Amino acid sequence: MIELKFGQRKVVTFRGARKVVGGLTEKNKIDILLYISKEFANADKEEDLYDIVISLCKDIFECDNTTLRMWKERFLDPVRFFKETEPPRRKLSQDEGYSGFTFKTRMPLLIQDLSHHPEYIDEGESTRAIMCVPIMYKEECLGTIAVESDTEFFYREDDLEILEALGSQLALAITSVRLIQGLVLANEREAQILKQLEWDMRMGRNVQSQIVETRILAWNGLHFGTHYEPMTEVSGDYFNVVRQGNSITAIIVDVSGHGIPAALVTMSIHYQFQRCTSLGMGLGEMLAELGESIRPQLPDGTYFTAFVLKVYSDYTYSYVNAAHQKMLHFHSSTGRVEELDTAGVPLGIFEVERNNFEEKHGRILPGDILFLPTDGIVEQKNEARQELGNQRFIEWIRQEKATIEEQRDKIFIEDLVGSLIGRFKRFKGDMRTGDDVSLLALQCNPELGKARSVLSLAKAAAKSKKDQMAYEKALEVFSMDESLKDSLLLLGKMYYRDRNFEKGVQFMEKYVRTSGEESEHIQYLLGRAYYELGNISEAKKALKRSLAIDHTYAKSSLRLARCYLKENETAKAIKVLQQGVKSAPTNEYLKISLKKLEELVRKKGAEDAAERAAV
Repeated sequence: MIELKFGQRKVVTFRGARKVVGGLTEKNKIDILLYISKEFANADKEEDLYDIVISLCKDIFECDNTTLRMWKERFLDPVRFFKETEPPRRKLSQDEGYSGFTFKTRMPLLIQDLSHHPEYIDEGESTRAIMCVPIMYKEECLGTIAVESDTEFFYREDDLEILEALGSQLALAITSVRLIQGLVLANEREAQILKQLEWDMRMGRNVQSQIVETRILAWNGLHFGTHYEPMTEVSGDYFNVVRQGNSITAIIVDVSGHGIPAALVTMSIHYQFQRCTSLGMGLGEMLAELGESIRPQLPDGTYFTAFVLKVYSDYTYSYVNAAHQKMLHFHSSTGRVEELDTAGVPLGIFEVERNNFEEKHGRILPGDILFLPTDGIVEQKNEARQELGNQRFIEWIRQEKATIEEQRDKIFIEDLVGSLIGRFKRFKGDMRTGDDVSLLALQCNPELGKARSVLSLAKAAAKSKKDQMAYEKALEVFSMDESLKDSLLLLGKMYYRDRNFEKGVQFMEKYVRTSGEESEHIQYLLGRAYYELGNISEAKKALKRSLAIDHTYAKSSLRLARCYLKENETAKAIKVLQQGVKSAPTNEYLKISLKKLEELVRKKGAEDAAERAAV
């Protein structure tokens, strides 16, 4: 095992809130993730992988127990756990416990105090804080990993992110093991060798596809086109777009080398990029953190280049290049293609810091397009041994754009990317592809200026309580571009106010999904709307999400209690209100509601006792 040195984590109360102090440093966490990748690569049996997971979870999270369940014959079978429990571990259906919930929903789960969620545990269990994540490849769930503590509030959101990363790497490792087992089986069964090898390698690619999203939803008038083509079954290229409400951050990366080693590095980069964006790091700081957190564990001779771009709600953008291909900005008004670059160094070769990277700025206007390629495109050679090159690719952009504009609607970025890749393949002919090929492109809606003007009229009409005009203008904006977050939020709130809850849910859900912005109030409105529609299950999910964002939000506690009362779960309703009073002790509505509900329960208990005595 890797040697770790860290202070014991403790749960303390600070300013009325429970929080964890101590535990692993960020460097410890990255060291562990990279170390487990190497350990998984050396394992040749799934059982060995199970043992590694249990051991690592114990070291990383200082847990009282860890349970690894694999889906076998319609049940989640506890194949490994740190210690037996009382009552003993048992097989679960997908409708039982927190493991069943995670398996069924394919979503990670963090519960700080299971005493408030008795539906997730067997009677008599002492577990209080849990994290549970699915083990996924593509759309299939292989099982779950649950990390458990007998102490409430023992884990944090970044702990859950680490466990998610561990689960993803386990899925990739299982793929590699199955590949090896498939090769052994193929040697014994020569007739099946090609079929088995193809299936195993395809499954490895499916696992990596979990972290490279090739169909990216539009954001606030920006529309995306992508191409992702590994040279082998798995790739050393990586790109991602993270939504943060009022901005998006995009990254494209090229890891030196190919195959499984490069793919494992991309998984570590994926985790680090998600962490850095969630912490609100600047672009230069983010690249320095990526380089320094991953460099110590990179295989000899391995490095990576990266380009990061941040676009804001006013359509200005910032960018930093770490020795990657230049970004291309097609200016729609002039037809000019600008090559954008900054001073920067590759990552993973030597120690870097923030001042090793220069940050520059620009603005994307309606109709403009940004292209972020990897060098697998421009360095490709044709049968005459001629390299494609940047200038030839830029000329292709002009030519293909002009052709498509005559045949397509104004938002055509996916078609343009497809045409460019088609031309790339014709250029290389029968020549072998020399590298992984990836392209991320962003097009600003050409009608954005008009849409924003109409949206201003809609907002003004709503403010003046000219409801009919407000609806007409907001829906006109929606017809021009369904991704503009201000129009989605305006429509969602107006429909909610007018008690058209079905429409309100439709627009608020789309707002959360496309913008990436969440708040306790939006989740409360969603929960309330679902409640009014009679969809109590979805109402509870939204209200629980609201309380996860802000556990002091009293409106969500009150409405969640109503949901449980609707299901005749009085005990759960009381627990929700009790927790609400603890979180917001000055809120009188919570206190009054809790008191009334407890009095009703006592009164009903007395009446039931009298009735039994009379009988």
